[in-house]
Amino acid sequence: MNSAPTTTSSLASQTAVRRLFGLLEARYGGLSSLLETGPRAEIITRNDGILRPSDLKRLAAHEATAVHVRNYYDREAARELGKMLGAEAEAGRGRNWKVSTSRGLESSDVVTLGSHLPYNVASSTGNKDDVDAYFDGAWAEFHERRKRRSRGGNDIDMPPLWPMDKLRLELDETWPSGAGLAREKDGLKRPFGGGLPRVMIGPTRWQKGFIHVDELAPLSVDKGLLSANIYLQLPTTRSSDDDGDFHIWPLGVRSRWDWYKNALVLSGLTVQDPETQVRLRKQLGTPHVVRLEPGDLVVLCVQRPHAAVGFKTGTRVSLQCFIQHNGLDQRLLVDC
Repeated sequence: MNSAPTTTSSLASQTAVRRLFGLLEARYGGLSSLLETGPRAEIITRNDGILRPSDLKRLAAHEATAVHVRNYYDREAARELGKMLGAEAEAGRGRNWKVSTSRGLESSDVVTLGSHLPYNVASSTGNKDDVDAYFDGAWAEFHERRKRRSRGGNDIDMPPLWPMDKLRLELDETWPSGAGLAREKDGLKRPFGGGLPRVMIGPTRWQKGFIHVDELAPLSVDKGLLSANIYLQLPTTRSSDDDGDFHIWPLGVRSRWDWYKNALVLSGLTVQDPETQVRLRKQLGTPHVVRLEPGDLVVLCVQRPHAAVGFKTGTRVSLQCFIQHNGLDQRLLVDC
């Protein structure tokens, strides 16, 4: 009996809140004033394949925008893995890596492979069986990826470590309090997955790339969410060499006031909408452009806007995990 008045009241409240944020944005907003310069805007680049403690600490404290480690994983081994995983996806053996948006889960340009879905997808149904299948699959994925690979009856000469295992070990060595897999807080305390393949097959939906964040919150020196990506295969052609392969903007939303006065445009970072993308590109301006090679590692704070550049033909293959940090005195927690 009371559902209609309640719904009307809720809609009126939402409209009032949106109007308030619109007024704040019109008077005080503008993302250009939040774009950082100097060291905080730097993409730290290393050419020797080494992830350094000082670089990781700067990134976690938001005193840098990203870390790009070239030659992190053996280039030829990366290419071989990329070919194998790309062929699996092209044969239709992958599943869409749906993204969490303000409208719920939506399909994306990314296909994932492996024994389990990403946790955001598996847990979205609210079904315990789907969550159990995720943790069982995560365990199977670890063991499957560590097997020696062969193709055509011949062993592939590659480093003994699966790339995401190498990363997890080096995060443990690099971070002051170590690193390891995130685990359930209750019950069996099962480990989360340690990373999954991401495959994009051209033509992609977003030719310039889909600008987004994976966590919508002000930056904090005490906690945050990082993403690590090891690239295995890249498209042979780009729409323009100037576009590179990956874009990131050094946007520094560092307070609630920064957030409130730009709430409407920032909320567009979680919506797959062409008009919103145009507005974001206009306000964010020119991105930092990253050009990648097989074997490169990129670690970034996913609270900063970023986009994988689209392409018309070819296949991009990478491995990705997320890294939760809660200060220097806490372990880094890896999941996917």
